[in-house]
Amino acid sequence: MQRNALLLLFLLSGLYSLCAQTVNWANDIAPILYENCTKCHREAGLGHFSLVGYGNAFSKRLSIREETGARRMPPWKPDPTYRQYAHENRLSDAEIQLIDDWVEAGAPSGDLSQAPPDPVFTQGSSIGEPDHFLTTPFYTVTATDDEYRCFVIPNGLNQVSYLRGLEAIPGNHEVVHHILIYEDLSGQAQILDNQTPNEHGYVNFGGPGVAGARLVGAWVPGAQSTLLPPFMGIKLTPGADLIVQMHYPKGVTGMSDMTTLNLFFTPGNQNIREVSLSPFINHFPFSLQNGPLFIPANTTRTFHAKFTAPQKGSLISVAPHMHLIGRNITSFGVTPQGDTIPFIRINDWDFHWQGGYTFQHVQPIPSGTVLHAYATYDNTSDNPHQPSDPPQDVSSGEATTDEMMIIYFAYMSYQAGDENILLDSTLLSTSAPQITENEIVGRVLLFPNPVQDWLDVQFDLAEKTSIRINIADQNGRLLQTGNEQTELAPGTHRQKIDVSTLPPGVYFVEIQSAHAGKAAGKFVKT
Repeated sequence: MQRNALLLLFLLSGLYSLCAQTVNWANDIAPILYENCTKCHREAGLGHFSLVGYGNAFSKRLSIREETGARRMPPWKPDPTYRQYAHENRLSDAEIQLIDDWVEAGAPSGDLSQAPPDPVFTQGSSIGEPDHFLTTPFYTVTATDDEYRCFVIPNGLNQVSYLRGLEAIPGNHEVVHHILIYEDLSGQAQILDNQTPNEHGYVNFGGPGVAGARLVGAWVPGAQSTLLPPFMGIKLTPGADLIVQMHYPKGVTGMSDMTTLNLFFTPGNQNIREVSLSPFINHFPFSLQNGPLFIPANTTRTFHAKFTAPQKGSLISVAPHMHLIGRNITSFGVTPQGDTIPFIRINDWDFHWQGGYTFQHVQPIPSGTVLHAYATYDNTSDNPHQPSDPPQDVSSGEATTDEMMIIYFAYMSYQAGDENILLDSTLLSTSAPQITENEIVGRVLLFPNPVQDWLDVQFDLAEKTSIRINIADQNGRLLQTGNEQTELAPGTHRQKIDVSTLPPGVYFVEIQSAHAGKAAGKFVKT
């Protein structure tokens, strides 16, 4: 009896090992890493090491398993049970299990010829070739405390342009705490700059020190760069100055930085929906309900702030901001009819991973909707991010060791139908072409995605057949019809398709077999 049990255990162990061996880098792990990790983990990327290629992934296999299993990587802080967002950078349970199985199996490479092509990135950008870029002066920090240095840079535009996206590339990530970008039409920023002729820019605690300056962009650690739809944008005025306010935190004296700002514009400037940025929720007296924002040493406090929408609007994204002792934050709206609209909930705040989160669809809010936020601060030694030992009293302020309670919203004036505007290109619209389940054409993988010029299409065939590769828009209209490829053998196939002539948008690759079976994949053209 015992002998039979041992034999069964041996057979089961061998069966598990055989199953685990089917998980390999080329077919299973590379698609996960290339989709979710390599935008940061690449040469000259923010991740400090590369995960492009099997050798790099193999050398980091234990760290990959540990960080993904603990859901620390890829970093995604919003609670997915509260609300979902466009282009969420988080792994599914099945993907995390695949990584674990791969490591347990010895991290096999698989057939490297079947691996997706290495992702190709535009130098100095994670989202493509910018339409315009600006660079701050090379600057060495001399202050011994937090410094808010405002560099004044002419925008260099000769016509009205609409900003779809802004990407900040700090020259030194150890130096830059956050960046705020304002537009100044008055010339006052340049006057302030001229008052300090022997140094670059000027220092101003808080905002840029210019009345009427309008916030047009921001960057914080952990922020992902995304693009608005091509008919939306933040208006930039030709000939205006941009005030680039750099926060250099305490402790970086003597270190240098030169930051690049990549600007991405709408294809034209007619009939563009104008987007604005505002901190509707903040710790100022008119918003904070139980202020002031003050957390004595060795205490934990929760604060409530609110704002009433004066007219009907359309929200695009939400961006909460706190500092080191913030522990959690929740924001929602309550309509005049008593309905609740969830905006965001972060249960485990981490100052080093924050950013703006775009809704999957434009979110209308009726006039009179009350926007609420609740934020908890832990100023005790139990807080793993506590900057002081022993804890010190903390009040509102701009320094890293001070605190903030701010939520920025990107929004537009409401127009009929705004609720139907899709902001998440990974969602299927109701007018998307049908994807038929079949046994002839299998899994379809598309790389890179988003794409600019050439799209790699990888697909599986269960039997010998002929196929045709077509491209359709979201309404199911065929835009490109490929030549028939005859008598393809069973197995995995890869084709390159030129999509450079397609306008920006969401499209579908449809693989039609001669046996009437088909499969499809979705991609974004930038």
